[in-house]
Amino acid sequence: MHEPTDQRPRSPVLLRGTFSQKLRIYLFCYCTAMIAATVVGIVVLPIWLVIGPYWVKRYHAALRCEVTDRNVVIGKGLLFRRELTIPLDKIQDISIREGPLLSAFGLLQLRIETAGQSSSPGGKSDADLVGLLDARTVRDRILDQRDALAAPDIAPVDSDRQILIDMRDALLRIEGLLAAR
Repeated sequence: MHEPTDQRPRSPVLLRGTFSQKLRIYLFCYCTAMIAATVVGIVVLPIWLVIGPYWVKRYHAALRCEVTDRNVVIGKGLLFRRELTIPLDKIQDISIREGPLLSAFGLLQLRIETAGQSSSPGGKSDADLVGLLDARTVRDRILDQRDALAAPDIAPVDSDRQILIDMRDALLRIEGLLAAR
C-alpha cells in the first residue's frame, strides 16, 4: 500500500484547465518539422513517424493546469515530469500569444510571467501553456483570483477587534471569580 508523503492539506481547485485535441496534431507537426530541419533528423524521422503519435497522445494526457485559491499548478512531461506551482501573489502578467502556426490550428499560448522570472523576453518559460481551451477566460479567472487575494479585507479587522473584546470580557469575568474566592 502506497502512503502519501505529503500530509499538507490541498487547496480546493477553483478552475481546472483543459487542453484542445488540436494540440496533439500541432505538437506532432511541430516536432516533425524540428526533426526534419536537422541533418540527424533525416535518419530519426522514420522512427518519429512511428512513435510520435503515441508520445504526443501521452504528453497531451499528462498536461495539467489547475487554479486554487492561492496558486496556479502546471503539470507537464512524460519521462521527466514537472509540476510547477506559481503563487498568485507572484504573478506579474499573463499574456496570450498567437502566431501563424498556432493560428493555423486555432490554438493560443498562455504565458504566465512571475516576479523574479529568469527567462529572457521571447524565451521559453515553464509557465507556457499552449492549446489551453478558453485561454482568455482562464487568464481572467487567474487575474481575478490574484486581485481578490491581494485586496485588503476590511471585515476581519472588525471581527478581530470583537474577538479581542470578548477575550478581555472573559478575562475580567475570570478575575472577578478569582477575587470572589
